[in-house]
Amino acid sequence: MPVTKVTWVISVGGWLPASRWNEGVMMQEISEKKARILAAAMDIFGERPYDQVKIEDIAERAGVGKGTIYEYFVSKEDLFAAGLEAGFNEYFMALVAAAVPSLPATAKLQAVFGRHLSFISQHAAATRIIIGERPASRSEMREAMVGRYMRLGRFLEELLQEGIAAGDFRPVDTAVVAQAIIGMFSTLLVFVLFAGQAADAMEKQAEKLLDFCLLGLAS
Repeated sequence: MPVTKVTWVISVGGWLPASRWNEGVMMQEISEKKARILAAAMDIFGERPYDQVKIEDIAERAGVGKGTIYEYFVSKEDLFAAGLEAGFNEYFMALVAAAVPSLPATAKLQAVFGRHLSFISQHAAATRIIIGERPASRSEMREAMVGRYMRLGRFLEELLQEGIAAGDFRPVDTAVVAQAIIGMFSTLLVFVLFAGQAADAMEKQAEKLLDFCLLGLAS
């Protein structure tokens, strides 16, 4: 009976067969390359109108060939949709991280407001993609946009419900208040992206909106 020789290599997680290690390295390279393409796309889509963006420009920014992009995305619209999703996920996880479980609901809401402001200030290109200067032309993109909006709404509703249960907030229609908070977020976004206000001025605007929100929620 022939003997199969298996070569083993050491990895961060311990010893692995060389074939599996090589597969893991390849998958990591693919993931890193795709992430690089997405990052370049988000930058460029945020810099200019959608119709002025060329795949060649994204490829050059990402340091890959034009054909490589089509290995991951079937079209420019597909890449745009992926950029929307990636940008929102980064934004959403930043808000979730700000709402530290040990904090009371009032402090969580304050932290979420602060993280929203810092994110849109530091990631202007990604934020422009998230708000979407170009209407979604496919039903899948429209559904994804609605899904992201609802995801943010549910997160805020849960935070509000927690505050009501703890006695920090008075009983309110959490769905309505969550939409009102999203509206406040949009107001800050417009000021940051289009009004060109200084950081300290924006912080004061955020504080006023937060105070208004907390005043309405006070038990």
